[in-house]
Amino acid sequence: MVTAGEALARIEQSLDLVDPRRDDLAPETRLAWLRLARRVQGRVQALTVQLTAEAEQNQASVRATGTPLASWLGIGENLSRREAASAVMQARTIADHPRLGQAATDGQVSPGQAQAIGRVLAEVAPRLAPERRAEAEDLLVGLAEHLDSAELSRCADRVLAELTPSAEQSQEQRLQQLAEAAHRRRSLRFFREPGVIRFEGVLPQLEGEAFVALVSAHGEALRRTAIEARDAFSELSPEQRRADALISLLRAARQTRPEPGVGQARVVVRLDYATLQAAAAGAGLIREGEALSAGELRRICCEADLLPTVLGTASEVLDVGRASRLVTPGIRVALGQRDGGCTFPGCDVPEQTCEAHHLTPWWAGGRTSLSNLALLCHHHHALVEPATFGTRDQWEIRIAQDGLPEFIPPARLDRSRRPVRHRRLGGSGRLADGRAPAGARGDPALCA
Repeated sequence: MVTAGEALARIEQSLDLVDPRRDDLAPETRLAWLRLARRVQGRVQALTVQLTAEAEQNQASVRATGTPLASWLGIGENLSRREAASAVMQARTIADHPRLGQAATDGQVSPGQAQAIGRVLAEVAPRLAPERRAEAEDLLVGLAEHLDSAELSRCADRVLAELTPSAEQSQEQRLQQLAEAAHRRRSLRFFREPGVIRFEGVLPQLEGEAFVALVSAHGEALRRTAIEARDAFSELSPEQRRADALISLLRAARQTRPEPGVGQARVVVRLDYATLQAAAAGAGLIREGEALSAGELRRICCEADLLPTVLGTASEVLDVGRASRLVTPGIRVALGQRDGGCTFPGCDVPEQTCEAHHLTPWWAGGRTSLSNLALLCHHHHALVEPATFGTRDQWEIRIAQDGLPEFIPPARLDRSRRPVRHRRLGGSGRLADGRAPAGARGDPALCA
């Protein structure tokens, strides 16, 4: 027996010796080698997933570099945020199902089959007694001998039929299980293609019916308008009519303006700052009694409407300032054009899901201007938010002389604290010694 590291090193050394000349191979040999290569690839990939799961369980990347495993994968392996998140999710599935992981490493189950089995196990687990879940895992691994990944992904009902009691369930239980399964299946994906954006998704029935009703209502309005205008609406296909109705729905949503206090939080900030936490809870930004640091409260309130209220000694209201959006639409557009997304080195969270961060907090006199703002994802917003008493050795952010954001690493990462900048903004994205910044990405599940 050898260690996983020794086995992988031997495989890599053997690959360095491969003769690239294969012109005179017989067709049968080519196919045999191809089958062998795919089997080896699957086993190595399964071992990779197991090593990823073990690294996450032991918090190896956090202990060694101070950053989550997804961040370490994204920087060190040049994976996209989606790829890094997928790798970690696969690892969590294997960690939860060791029998499945061992079958994949042994070559009994391909990586695609392992993913399909993991999804089915997640779907059926709430409907199985804890002692039957291991049986479900064994059953699916056995089915993998003659079913491909697509067929395995449709085996949830088969597993439940074999492992659940035959006694009739109540109608209420069946409906509840159906609703829970539908909620777990919800998804929405976008695909950018030349000239169009294609999308697909799944909604629970209640929300899906509401969506269908909205689209149908806009479609009916378009039909009546077309009839009145003697337009050729009837020549369109049903799919085109629904597409036009959805476009009409999106236009209506885009033109909607939120009313004050509806659809957005309003935090009333009194000059006695100690009441901010209670005010934030009252505005619904945090739960009642939730303990947060001042830095976390400031981050939560960064883009809320702030209504300054000046109180006298007897708590009477002396003056109420006007409610103002801290980051105006115009400034937000300019920020997006300048920063292009999260500005933390190595992070690729897009602009539309980022938050506007005040380098000097607004409550401390910081201006709402490009010279005092930078786009950050949710994870990195918390990473650079200044601690109230300045006790943390943390990342800092500033606007450089050329008007672009740059980051000062903690002393524990670079004693000289030389600034580093995102590659998107003309920097190298790395510390002065060539290392990737620890914490450069954050968990994609948090950044998205």
